[in-house]
Amino acid sequence: MQTFGQALPSSSDMHQRLDWIRALVDRESDGEGLDLSPQAEALFDEMSRCFAAGAWLAALVLAQAALDAELHQGNIDGLVQNEARFGPDYLWLRNRRNHLLHADDPRPAVTMADLQQDGRLLEEEARRAIGLMVKAVLAR
Repeated sequence: MQTFGQALPSSSDMHQRLDWIRALVDRESDGEGLDLSPQAEALFDEMSRCFAAGAWLAALVLAQAALDAELHQGNIDGLVQNEARFGPDYLWLRNRRNHLLHADDPRPAVTMADLQQDGRLLEEEARRAIGLMVKAVLAR
């Protein structure tokens, strides 16, 4: 029998994860924060809540969605847009997101075993995705 959903993290863990995002934004923006388009802001907020809850894959997908929204609706320089679309780190993010969302490969992008056994790796991927999103929108 398949069981769904793992135990939610403690309130303390969730606050620590949100603090990590706040510290990242504060550090990368020199205390200025993010100035996002309305859609990117909403997606960033949802991404933050997913990250806090330990929903690593959802956080990664939403980081790319927020970045896409900002690239299309925000005022981002063409060179920065080029890097955010074709730079190797951003290609990793887009390809990882696409592989998770589109079953176009005979191998699964993720399995229950991955979720249960590779949580640390998935968390690292989510942190990387969030960092890339923040870096791109601050580069303007």
